[in-house]
Amino acid sequence: MGKPIKVHLMGGDQSGWALDQDLAVTRTALQALDGLVTLVPLGEAEVVHSVWDEPLLTVPRKSLEGKRIVCHMCNDLFKLFENPDMAEGPERIGLWIGMSAKALKDLRTLGLPCRMVPYAVDPAVYTVIANGDLKERLRAELGIPPDAYVIGNMMRDTLGADLSRPKPQKAPEMLAEIASAVHASGRRIHVLLAGPRRHWLRRELARRGVPFAFAGKNIDGDDYSANILSQERVAALYHAMDATVVCSRWEGGPRAVLEAAACGTKVISTRVGMAPDLLEPECLFSSIDEGVNTVTRDMDKSTLARTVEGHRERVLATHTPRAIAAIWRQVYDDIESVSVFRGSSGARTPPASGAVRAPLKRPGRGWFSRFVRRSRQEPVISLWHEFHKPPYGGGNQFMLALRGALERRGVAVRVNSMSADVHICNSAWFDIAAFDSAISRGGARMIHRVDGPIALYRGTDWAEDEKIWNLNRRFAGATVFQSAWCMTRMAEHGLTFRRPMIIGNAVDPVLFHSPASHSETSGRRLRLISSAWSDNPRKGGSLYRYLDEALDWSRYEYTFVGRVQQEFKNIRHVQALPSSDLADLMRQHDIYITASQADPCSNALLEALACGLPALYLDDGGHGSLVGFGGLPFQGQPDVLGQLDRLAAHYAQFRALIHVDGIDAIAGRYLAVARNLAAESNPQPG
Repeated sequence: MGKPIKVHLMGGDQSGWALDQDLAVTRTALQALDGLVTLVPLGEAEVVHSVWDEPLLTVPRKSLEGKRIVCHMCNDLFKLFENPDMAEGPERIGLWIGMSAKALKDLRTLGLPCRMVPYAVDPAVYTVIANGDLKERLRAELGIPPDAYVIGNMMRDTLGADLSRPKPQKAPEMLAEIASAVHASGRRIHVLLAGPRRHWLRRELARRGVPFAFAGKNIDGDDYSANILSQERVAALYHAMDATVVCSRWEGGPRAVLEAAACGTKVISTRVGMAPDLLEPECLFSSIDEGVNTVTRDMDKSTLARTVEGHRERVLATHTPRAIAAIWRQVYDDIESVSVFRGSSGARTPPASGAVRAPLKRPGRGWFSRFVRRSRQEPVISLWHEFHKPPYGGGNQFMLALRGALERRGVAVRVNSMSADVHICNSAWFDIAAFDSAISRGGARMIHRVDGPIALYRGTDWAEDEKIWNLNRRFAGATVFQSAWCMTRMAEHGLTFRRPMIIGNAVDPVLFHSPASHSETSGRRLRLISSAWSDNPRKGGSLYRYLDEALDWSRYEYTFVGRVQQEFKNIRHVQALPSSDLADLMRQHDIYITASQADPCSNALLEALACGLPALYLDDGGHGSLVGFGGLPFQGQPDVLGQLDRLAAHYAQFRALIHVDGIDAIAGRYLAVARNLAAESNPQPG
């Protein structure tokens, strides 16, 4: 055996919570590799192994040069790529560690070097406790009635930056809706919360009159340190629950699924992260009505009891430090196949298996921070697009909204002008000849906003997409895809783009916003609405025509706004409207329906969601990622009416679960990318 591989292990956040637990179990697994690995400080390392991407991206490039870099993907991959700094991730990371089947699939789709190593928990801590009095004692301690059905959740639900707002990732609104609906049915339910930043859910459950207990200190301010519990206390609390409920919109884990399963506690979860790998199908749900039905069935008939033993057996077989140590041995036996990071040249030494694309150069983050401190000015940004007065297409609407949001931030914005530090160019829908002529004089940095694939949403060949790809290779310093769907479809076709990231679209909140109050829907027909600027058949005209014939018009009324080739008997057809008029009309309706195909990030759908309309959407393109829990998908004519009835039956609950990013947040991400590119063009002396 040769010398041990010198590995620097990093990535915890020193809180004692999830990331530190990941770090601890990984350390235990690596230390079990019988001399194959030795853990060392960063300066001595041959391999840098991080359980979290963010701290890895803050390490100066110089400190990583000549090392192989291994990084766990501890969140949903496409959510990671919404972080502008992750554009540098593929340059730094030589081996990505997916921790679920979905993660591995996504990494492979993007062509990133990867292996799968599952999450792990310590089975000595998270285990079945034979003490028959433990549940009763814990419930008495927490003031929970002994005959209540207890659903528990230990995942923080409140934004640290604003303790009045729910954390979108964890979807506490879903847990509040489930608990409220079950409580309203007359069943004896109790919610058990633990951990830090539970402010929003505690307030919301109290407002709704849903019984709950909080296993922590009641602190009005940020309690992140004070209410982080020991693993032993967390494990004990799982035994006070009848079921753990995970409601997240997206996850890398979640660890709660593993912990509860290891403790022999029933667990149900949305279809995120590793939950589909571990849990039985009846323990997974995707919508509010499914979640309520899963809980009530178990309350009435203990339907989830049969899943407990199988879940625990899977944890013990594949999710312990001992189990993952065997996989880590394979990884480190093959570590020389991982690319070496060459930070100073912006390139990486390829592994023996073949060449890799050399990324663009980017200076270290240290001097970038010095540049920001010294300049104290935002970069001047030029937007390149064929602007039109509304009403017009979705891309035009977004570029107008982006311009307004950047200007509200105090950014100097030009239009189709080379007198700027950074240029945001919209796909191929700008004056390419003028841009080409001007950029040849040097000094420009381009953020390329890419939509499509055009071949899919227009039903044509790939010529336009390849034109966009060629523009990207010539000019782009960074690429912004509008959705994960867009990014993956391009990758599947073999088109790779410069420094890819994902920044979705958003709408102007001055125009598109929820009404001050929602009108009562009982005693009247539900009002449906659809909209489209294009009359391309792939925008869904044939489905709307089917609904015109098949809907129960005693229950619904329907308005279509915009252009469509079909003629309707019952649907009211309104021609395309200016944005302000369209927004007013949206707010007079209840449910939005879209049947557009291969739409990467529909602005029309975002406009409706921003106006407070839950959506019924064709399960295609990027629709699902926009709607989330705020609506339901359909596949086509056979199921659209049934899905509409489901949505109508739980209308208020679906409406409460709408979540869309605002244009100010989206503009902030574009600005972060622009700052990075401007810093590259204007280095400051050290």
